[in-house]
Amino acid sequence: MLKLALALAFCLAAADAQGRASGAAQGGWSKLSAAQMHRLPGVVRLALHQVQAGCGADAIRVKNGFATYLPISDGRQVITIHFEHVECGNGQLCAPEGCLHRVLFSGADGKIQREIWRGKVREIDTAFFAGSLLVEIDCSQGDSICKRQLKWNGKSLQISTSSGAIRAR
Repeated sequence: MLKLALALAFCLAAADAQGRASGAAQGGWSKLSAAQMHRLPGVVRLALHQVQAGCGADAIRVKNGFATYLPISDGRQVITIHFEHVECGNGQLCAPEGCLHRVLFSGADGKIQREIWRGKVREIDTAFFAGSLLVEIDCSQGDSICKRQLKWNGKSLQISTSSGAIRAR
């Protein structure tokens, strides 16, 4: 029992440290500084500036998890932008079916190589399984449950049924 209590305390302390280290208040909105923006890949900066203009915001405010990164062995990465974690006062980013999400291939230099998926859904997750990119989408609405798994075939995303993937962080 003591081991369980110690493990729980360690996890809570680590989660608190992670929230402070990221520069954003856990669960709250945080304005991105110029230095924080500069550290983001170019494709993420571009997407955030586009949203800022469309939302009419003076500053870009985000929550933890607004972007996830899945490295590819050749130095590129798959970047998923979760716009439910980007503040927009005019409601442009979210709708009843979900919030905007974008999945992009980024070069080692951080520049966009290709957008491979965009849509308004509840949630999206990227993963690698057996050497292939998988995109898992939660397209549920109301009481209706909808889950889709798409597999990258080198040119486009196709419906897949694979599981057991390595997830993005």
